[in-house]
Amino acid sequence: MTLLAVDNLRVSFHTREGVVRAVDGISYTLNAGETLGIVGESGSGKSVSQYALLGLLPTPLARIEGGSACFQGNDLLRSTAAQLRRIRGRRMAMIFQDPMTALNPYMKVGAQLMEPLQVHGCCSRSEARERAEAALQAVGIQDVGKRMGMYPHAFSGGMRQRVMIAMALITEPAVLIADEPTTALDVTVQAQILSLMQRLQQDHGTAVTLITHDLGVVAETCDRVLVMYAGQIVEQASTADLFRQPRHPYTQALMKAMPAIHRGGEALYAIPGMPPDLAQPISGCAFAPRCAQATPACHTAFCALQPVDENHASACVRVQQGEI
Repeated sequence: MTLLAVDNLRVSFHTREGVVRAVDGISYTLNAGETLGIVGESGSGKSVSQYALLGLLPTPLARIEGGSACFQGNDLLRSTAAQLRRIRGRRMAMIFQDPMTALNPYMKVGAQLMEPLQVHGCCSRSEARERAEAALQAVGIQDVGKRMGMYPHAFSGGMRQRVMIAMALITEPAVLIADEPTTALDVTVQAQILSLMQRLQQDHGTAVTLITHDLGVVAETCDRVLVMYAGQIVEQASTADLFRQPRHPYTQALMKAMPAIHRGGEALYAIPGMPPDLAQPISGCAFAPRCAQATPACHTAFCALQPVDENHASACVRVQQGEI
């Protein structure tokens, strides 16, 4: 069952230097119980595309230029601020990238956990406290009675991330957006956080959108993957198909740059060049200046995302024509 259908979403930032096209016409769906991975370099539009759905972009700097995002009968992009407040934290929740800045340093952790339940009228204050303590226990935090009365600075990075997960899931939302939830965590804690998210997702049937730079995390946790570059989706496929046969040069370059696949003594591969300036017009394929397989036509002709196999789409004209 499709929970979220995004169609031709376009988001721009209007700055003194010009209009930056951060998200340039992306379309995708998210199904119930599914984990959808969104990968790409910094600045590719991953987080902006998700913040736009929840009305979290700064205005008037950021503007949604077009598109739709249908969620359970509501178009999120055309919902009022009051309508979005009823959805945020209740039916759609988010785990932010940095829990230290996302958590309120002046509020005790217990009060922050109880707040979503009370704001959305889910239960009484006493029941909210019980559910908050149970949520902390569910994410592996011990001595919850004491922890409820502590401030975020008293928690380690891994524990703050667990608190963020507990807060996001306490209302049992239909959709959870996880914005690089394991960034800056050591490998052991990272594995624990991912395992915890998977277990809680199975328990509640939540659909998850996972934003990450780590293709290893994608391979372990995601059902489908969107690869974004310069504000556009350049490849879309099931996780198995993507790793078995990536069908866009950018995806191939990202996989080649993974440290885990390099032999000892070899120099780490880096994609040449830099991502394009999204405030400037782009002719042809945005990745063409950095692509070793580009032809002169790639620099002039725009290529839209098109199916190249069953449940696999690519925005590379050479792949679509069967040349590579």
